[in-house]
Amino acid sequence: MVSPLKLIVTSWRWLVGKTGSARETLHHGFLVSAFFIGLISALFNSLLGLTLPAYNIVLVITSAFIALMWYRSRFHGEFQRMAWLFCALVTFVMLPGNWLFNHGATGPTLLFYLMASAYVLAVLPADPKRRGIIVIGLMFMPWALLAFEHARPGLVSSYASEGMRFLDMGFSYTLAFGLLSVVIAGYARRIHEERDIANAYAARLERLSLLDSLTGLYNHRAIHEQVEAWIRRSQSACLLICDLDHFKLINDSWGHQVGDAVLVLASRALKHTLRQHDHVGRYGGEEFLVILPGLEAEQARNLAERIRVAIGEVMMDLPGGQHLSLSASLGMTSVSATHPVSVDVLIKQADTALYQAKSCGRDQVVVMV
Repeated sequence: MVSPLKLIVTSWRWLVGKTGSARETLHHGFLVSAFFIGLISALFNSLLGLTLPAYNIVLVITSAFIALMWYRSRFHGEFQRMAWLFCALVTFVMLPGNWLFNHGATGPTLLFYLMASAYVLAVLPADPKRRGIIVIGLMFMPWALLAFEHARPGLVSSYASEGMRFLDMGFSYTLAFGLLSVVIAGYARRIHEERDIANAYAARLERLSLLDSLTGLYNHRAIHEQVEAWIRRSQSACLLICDLDHFKLINDSWGHQVGDAVLVLASRALKHTLRQHDHVGRYGGEEFLVILPGLEAEQARNLAERIRVAIGEVMMDLPGGQHLSLSASLGMTSVSATHPVSVDVLIKQADTALYQAKSCGRDQVVVMV
């Protein structure tokens, strides 16, 4: 059997929506609260005779209109429109009417103006013109109503006794506390939501700061840091420098757009050939730096050969029915847990091996121990 508390919580989540933004949730929660407050106030006023019967009927009709706004916002995606409409209705119609028929400055309307202000500042869409109208209305409408009451006190209803005022104000403070709870919960959720968005953006920016924008591989700084990390942890690994052959000629003959496409295709071939826990980054213009952890020299050489073959299988169609094939030269060295060396020394060794590979005719792997 479902407990009453769980049923209430489930119903509330359905009323305010589970998947909307914090602003939408706050808006729906405030509308639902305003709907019930309107009905309860009409009943309370009728039982105690605080207001005219006609005004209580108006409260019921207004509550029905609020329910319609909630329905349009909740199920028809009209949050922006309904938020603006409800803010305008509260500021310029509902609260001024409550002022006139619910005892003016001595009644609870000023308190509800404060609740409405907290709601509006959290929910109102960031349209400068509309937002300005509502904010100015919330600031100066109470002044206008106070001035009107001062000039025409007979047009504003008054309490029959202090006892009636005590009951009305106590009841209104209780309702205002409920509204304030909804608003504070909405602000809290919005803070958490914006914090999560900020963290997601920060993580994305951090990730982008590590990647080369063209190939999606690690950039020079990031792959250099990966090499440093392996040396710092004194773990064995092999290091490759892969250089695309005659890349300058490709750029000079076909333009940098084709050259960029070649780099993208070569980086894909690299990623598809390497193991999941290998690390690869774009080290220079057409150079790629690869870390192969946990492999013996012969195993690493075999993987380097597979990389060379994979890049050699890359074909690119060019204008005029021509085709461009690639080749790569690779220099390899290793770092041992028993004989650690600096990053600069390790890269220099791989670079020397790469130079030998190019000097010996390119499209080959040279190992320097």
